Amino acid sequence: MYWTFAYLFFLFIISSKAHTPGTVTVDILTFDKIRNNFDVVLAKFDDKYPFGEKYDQFKRFATNVANSKNLILAEIPITDYGEKENEMLALEYGVKKEDHPVYKLFLKGKSKPIDYTGDKTEDDLRRFLSHNTNIWFGFPGTVEELDRLAQQFFVASSNNDENTQKSLLEKAHGAVKNLVDKKEQRSGESYIKIMESVIKQGSDFFKRESRRVENLLKGKITNEKKQELQHRANILLSFQPLTVTTDKEL
Repeated sequence: MYWTFAYLFFLFIISSKAHTPGTVTVDILTFDKIRNNFDVVLAKFDDKYPFGEKYDQFKRFATNVANSKNLILAEIPITDYGEKENEMLALEYGVKKEDHPVYKLFLKGKSKPIDYTGDKTEDDLRRFLSHNTNIWFGFPGTVEELDRLAQQFFVASSNNDENTQKSLLEKAHGAVKNLVDKKEQRSGESYIKIMESVIKQGSDFFKRESRRVENLLKGKITNEKKQELQHRANILLSFQPLTVTTDKEL
């Protein structure tokens, strides 16, 4: 009797981990219904009972983006035993067990997904969605309107388009003037200083400044200074789109 109870309790604990709050669990019969009825679907192909740091990162990510409009996080549990759950979906999208978890972004109207190739962390997943959708996930110290301008500025800088750079800098000045919150105003000044430095020194400034801030964060600094530098690091990341594999339609 004891062992039967213990076994049932173990099954209950394990099964409770099969679903992550903030997500929907789908299979080969329901995935297309989800994919075709939502603008943005981030699918996670993974073991049926995941664990470890990568899963902990995903749980935090799912909790923090659960209320985002038009976004669905779909978990696709895959097993290589028994009925081999969702094996056909894994084969269809080229997902290998040794790569778990695998993330793919499905956008309504596009025939192929965008493959996620970044680090499997909460921050990088949010940044991936920010750069590939109209959904904005604010990092500490960032401002939505200025993040949009930062991404455009990065493209202009990569193309050595100084006229567009200056036009975007002017828009950034206007956006900062309209900010009411003092913290956002300070952040806004950081965006402007970065843009001005890039125009003067070239796009290599992004890498140099990122390295400088990273090295300072490794040193012995006050909590206040650490927060200030982390905010600057977040703003710098707004100028750097992630490398992704995309469908030619995108």
